[in-house]
Amino acid sequence: MRALTRSQRAPIPWDRVALTAVGITAPVGLALLFAPTNDAVIGAGALASMGALVASAMDLGSAGIERVHRMALASMMATIGFGIGTAVHGHVVATLVAVIVAALLSGISGAISATASKSAVYFLMYTVTAANADFGLSSPWMAPLIFFAGAAWRLLLTMAAAAYEGREFAPERRAVARVYDAIVAQLSAGSAAGRTAAGDALTGALNDAYDVLVAARTELAAHDRRWQTLVAVLNASAPVVDAAIAAAEDERDVDAEVLDYLRGVAAWVSNPARPAPSAPHASGGDPALATSIAHVAHVVSGVSARASGPVGDGTDLALPQAPTVIGRLRGAGRALTSGTELWNSILRLVLCIAVAQALCAAWQLERPYLVMLTVAQVMKPDFGSIFGRAVQRGVGTLIGVAIGALAVAVIPRDGWQILVILILAASMPIVMPRNYGLYSIVTTPLAVLLVELHVSDSSSLVEARLLDTLLGCAIVLVLGYLPWPQTWHAPRHLAVPVAALAHAISVYARVALSQPDDPDRSTLRRGVYRRISDLRTTVAKALAEPPAISAASASWLPEVAALERVTDAVTAAATEAEASGAAQDAEAVDAVASALDDLADAITARRRPVDVELPGGVLPAVAGDLATARSALIAQQVGAERRVKGG
Repeated sequence: MRALTRSQRAPIPWDRVALTAVGITAPVGLALLFAPTNDAVIGAGALASMGALVASAMDLGSAGIERVHRMALASMMATIGFGIGTAVHGHVVATLVAVIVAALLSGISGAISATASKSAVYFLMYTVTAANADFGLSSPWMAPLIFFAGAAWRLLLTMAAAAYEGREFAPERRAVARVYDAIVAQLSAGSAAGRTAAGDALTGALNDAYDVLVAARTELAAHDRRWQTLVAVLNASAPVVDAAIAAAEDERDVDAEVLDYLRGVAAWVSNPARPAPSAPHASGGDPALATSIAHVAHVVSGVSARASGPVGDGTDLALPQAPTVIGRLRGAGRALTSGTELWNSILRLVLCIAVAQALCAAWQLERPYLVMLTVAQVMKPDFGSIFGRAVQRGVGTLIGVAIGALAVAVIPRDGWQILVILILAASMPIVMPRNYGLYSIVTTPLAVLLVELHVSDSSSLVEARLLDTLLGCAIVLVLGYLPWPQTWHAPRHLAVPVAALAHAISVYARVALSQPDDPDRSTLRRGVYRRISDLRTTVAKALAEPPAISAASASWLPEVAALERVTDAVTAAATEAEASGAAQDAEAVDAVASALDDLADAITARRRPVDVELPGGVLPAVAGDLATARSALIAQQVGAERRVKGG
């Protein structure tokens, strides 16, 4: 229950709040103000606001071009779905075929990318909405056109805001500055729990900064000195991150002058109008940290000394390559042909959608789109816990339906309803990252208002909305969740990414310990820590499942934590070796990598790890953390065996 009600911390994006409030409210608000008694005009305004709602829900990310791409793709997909739904509206068999095909395409999209998956959900949602709802227009084909116009209007708002912010690369500056602030937090953490939390925050800041800069990279930006400066300063943080991990591993104190300098770098990145900070004279007796700070100071002084022209030669401007469309499609093809897990998820979605549409047709429900929308939103396994989303959707609807129905039935169609829509729309960006139940409480009444405003008689709205939504949740749980072995075996599937993490650490250890000056070392380190962060996110989502599943999923957390400690120890050993110039023993490095490979194989094969005798010498911390990782895996396996016997 705690996992279902837990709210994630997130800053309030005031710019998105304003854009969403204006973008969604303006079309329907103008219709209500100038034609409060004309159902057709109000219906058209509501349709435009629905298009703006889709675009607003996809206004995600930091880089302007990334936001525009996501919003444009979702708007286009939703409009196509709206057109398909309009074409089959009123034809029972054609509607059933259309929604099944739409569900199939929506499920397949999950193998391409997260953005494609979310966009395809809106394709499915508006296929079923248009196929099952009448918007009261003289020509039904006006509906998708007005819908697209509303999405385009909202997209234009973001384009204008992003262009204004992008003049000085403000989102990119904030992302890079957060990396240096996170390094300061890591170096100044005073407890083990504080260091762990700071390490997680640093991983998140690095992931976000590289994602933002990669997304913002264009041919024009790549030749802009300001963008080059941000890339150079971000890449210069790599040795400082290594030194910070090593300092945290050894619990070493860091001189205040070093911390002040790093804060100064963060402030200078955020506001380049201020002077660049001067390099510190102290390092607290830490050679690795002193060398890494000197490197940052060299880069900062170099890029700040040149007022124009490209950043000087020898500056690291390399960034990870963004996946290409062809690469994503090839990856999706491999995922679709390499196993049955993805197809099981797709089949569950198609089955639930088909049954929901068939029941709506057989029972001649007054508002069948409500059932279909619930199934489409909840029955997407790649969005997290199906059980959790179904429960949160149901509870959120209980509250949201009351708000929406009262707003339609009680509040006059005038400025007061506009105010309600404005408040709900402005709340979307605030609650979206926090909790799906809260998001349902906001979006449910907003959707009710936009779909039902043009309907004069809304006396049965409360009962219809509640029963239809609960029916959709029941279909998902009874047909798409409970009877499938995949649901109850979900914790076993965590073994695959945990084993992949152990193997990735093995690859990183071979490079970092044998060639600490290898330029690929920081890239491999970032990849390992990103895997750890993703695994923790996956387990956190699984905690919203019933106890039989959540407990088995949580049993992997000690192993993930132990592998993170191994990574920290490898990073610390490599950093110290690079600073001192002392070579690691080749036999010890090979033994560490082999032990990690054996651990990965043991996880996959569900066997006990081999008790490898690791040489001591220069890698005692790594050897000790590896022993802890082996013990954690054995404890997880013993616990799993007990659960099987007890079940």
